[in-house]
Amino acid sequence: MIKPFYASCLLALSLLTPSLVKANPTASQYQEILNENLAENEPGVSVIISKNDKVLFKGARGLANLEHNIALNEQSVLRLGSISKQFTAAAIMMLQEQGKLAVTDDIHKYVANFPTEGNLVTIENLLTHTSGIANYTDDDDLFDKEIQVPTSVDDALARFAKHPMVFKPGEAMAYSNTGYSLLGKIIEVASGQSYKDFIEQHIFKKLKMNQSSYEGQEIVAHRASGYEQTEQGFINTNYINMDWPYAAGALISTPTDLNIWFSALSSGKLISKASYEKMVSPFKLNDGSFSSYGYGLIIKPLNEYTVIKHTGGINGFLAHARYIPEQKLYVAVLANSNHINPIFINEKLTARVLGIALPEFKKAEVTEQQLAPVLGDYRIDKNTLRSLIFENDVLYSKRTGGDKTKLITMSKNSFYYPNSNNYLVIEKNSQGQLVMKYFSGLSITPTKAIKI
Repeated sequence: MIKPFYASCLLALSLLTPSLVKANPTASQYQEILNENLAENEPGVSVIISKNDKVLFKGARGLANLEHNIALNEQSVLRLGSISKQFTAAAIMMLQEQGKLAVTDDIHKYVANFPTEGNLVTIENLLTHTSGIANYTDDDDLFDKEIQVPTSVDDALARFAKHPMVFKPGEAMAYSNTGYSLLGKIIEVASGQSYKDFIEQHIFKKLKMNQSSYEGQEIVAHRASGYEQTEQGFINTNYINMDWPYAAGALISTPTDLNIWFSALSSGKLISKASYEKMVSPFKLNDGSFSSYGYGLIIKPLNEYTVIKHTGGINGFLAHARYIPEQKLYVAVLANSNHINPIFINEKLTARVLGIALPEFKKAEVTEQQLAPVLGDYRIDKNTLRSLIFENDVLYSKRTGGDKTKLITMSKNSFYYPNSNNYLVIEKNSQGQLVMKYFSGLSITPTKAIKI
């Protein structure tokens, strides 16, 4: 009897043989992970691992500056990108504790002229990306042509105001850098200080985060250069004026300072435990479902644990930092090139600390004809699809609003992402529907999508 096509999912799973790991790894074993995944003479990463407020490992791999052959080290200062958002969110909570605002406030109390098309948008909607306000970085004309020119907060917000809203507040979660720029303005109005001064005075100086700042034109000791990888080799990243990222992504720091930051944040040293719990709690949408985004932080499963995390991406730099409260484990990876996947490196380090087995993938040649039954669109939720596309002999995955990402075939219904621990398995359910199971973040429970 011929084996049914979808029974081959067993083959897919058999290829995911876990690697056994030993407990209590040494610093050299952590460094080995960096060495195995990154070249010494290219841009790289600076990382930290701490557990129970004890630093287990500080390390780096690669170059902070290619022109001068300067190595990355624990003092190297790198851009945080959207990891900046958790600082903005904490600043809002600080001001709420001081009685200067409430997260339930209508944003028009602070930014009267920003259009919301007759909708009530609260500060909390901005914090949780549930405002329906469009994301300015989706405007290619603005992002490609205007982002290098200096601007003011008010002028930037006036430019962002040209974008129509994309849904009613609370209906969905859709990432909006514009929302966090508005939060920066709200901080300025409520505090009477510039966003830069508030963050540097009330967070960085208070916590003695001595290598952290709002990026401007000042000279910064040990600042790493940012790079992009092209077919011709590495190039310096395009210039971006930090007036535009602002409260959504203009901060720079080191892994060491980030460890100080999250220890203070999670312990109640900076804001109250109640305020912190709001930051790390999923947000309830209008339909009663929950978004995985809190206030400037994402809450997701990691294997048997909960992880509180965020990723950052900005010209020349990528970053990923995560905290596992059950273990009081913090791991931060800052990279100075767009060719590095800091999530992948972070997961490897995290798994090594916790003794989690990593999947091992084995590539298999699969024809377009064999793939044909699984190609198409899969519905994740009412607003989101993940599509499998085969173009020019390459298989891609594309999520609504995202870019196409290459997949590598393990079988005709199982695929993995390069430089990642994430993978997909497709099989039929009892109703005969094709179900895409997406395993990410070392999770043992996949997210599911149904083929439409």
